[in-house]
Amino acid sequence: MTQHDTGENVRDIPFDPGRNRAGWVFAAIWLIYLADPLSRLFDHRDHPHTDVAVAVTLVCVAVFSAAYVAVNLIVRQEAAVLPSGEYGDRRKLGLIGVLAAVATVLPPTVDPEWVVLWIYVASACGGALPLRKPPSPALLGGLAATIAMAVESAALGVPTSSWLLLLLPCLFSCLGVIAVRGMRNLIRQLQQARAEVARLAASEERLRMARDLHDLAGHSLATITLKAELARKLLRVDVDRSEQQILDLEHVSREALADIREAVSGYRRATLAVEASSARTALRAAGIKPDIDPSIAARSGTADPDAESALAWCLREAVTNVVRHSGARTCRVRLIDARVDGEPSLTLEVLDDGPVTPADATASAGNGLTGLRERLLAISPDAALTACPVSPCGYRLTATVPIRLGP
Repeated sequence: MTQHDTGENVRDIPFDPGRNRAGWVFAAIWLIYLADPLSRLFDHRDHPHTDVAVAVTLVCVAVFSAAYVAVNLIVRQEAAVLPSGEYGDRRKLGLIGVLAAVATVLPPTVDPEWVVLWIYVASACGGALPLRKPPSPALLGGLAATIAMAVESAALGVPTSSWLLLLLPCLFSCLGVIAVRGMRNLIRQLQQARAEVARLAASEERLRMARDLHDLAGHSLATITLKAELARKLLRVDVDRSEQQILDLEHVSREALADIREAVSGYRRATLAVEASSARTALRAAGIKPDIDPSIAARSGTADPDAESALAWCLREAVTNVVRHSGARTCRVRLIDARVDGEPSLTLEVLDDGPVTPADATASAGNGLTGLRERLLAISPDAALTACPVSPCGYRLTATVPIRLGP
């Protein structure tokens, strides 16, 4: 956490008045309203003042103007980094104190018209003090400045009609600055939200690539390993069959390379027909008898493409697990149509007859099955995946997704 976040004295933000030239203009332009009391200062016929009083007043006005501009510049420099609920640079409090002191001294000593200075004090409080849940220091500061102006005006005998007209500008100057700060905070939060969305999108894309590469590489490498072992064993026994296995090995590796390229590009969409064919090849290479329902290939392309793609990935991962870990002799793959709560659904079932091991009880925690659950939930919150051993032997994986029938 940086010093900005803690709200402590933000001294590491250098006070550079020339950093934002527009800040000077924006702050100084409001001082034009001091022209009227300044003109009265030099009106010796109706409002005679000694030269000393004029000089002291000009010095006070110069100090007041410099303090007001400095407060605004510090506020503008802190706006991009300082939370609205923190005080930040404590020099602002001293400058607000200078503004309040000048606004308190000038009206009784020079001219009651200088009560207009309290409007600037209220504006500075609204811009420099923290915005927190009620009571907000910024709002309390603006109210205090408004009340001080009313009390001082009444004590100095300023006509009621005159100082009543200044009450609303005094209070509204504070509220207006607070509203601008609130809008600035909303813009900052929106920018942060957009940055977070971009970060999450990048994270989701990395997760998609990791999931696709896990499923693709795991299945393809398992098939390549099995065919390479078989080709090595047949090399001295049956050269023709060994050569066929090597050709199959080349074909599988080329397909794996193409699949990985498509997955990285984000264009690959798995289909049941392709995965059923790949599953049959992988199972045979592992010496496992495939029992794959022919209707799987027939149903490919007839339902929602996203749902079919999710089921196809489930088929690939399930067969990969059977080839790697099951020790089964046969593997049955079925596609079941059903209705869940009146909505059509499609269930993929992969069942092997391998021996059940203690590790099968915790298989649902694997990365592959976790990725499958994420794929299914991305399709629909009603999608479901179950993976568990069956009695007396074997392991069953089922994946169910709601479907929309295609044209």
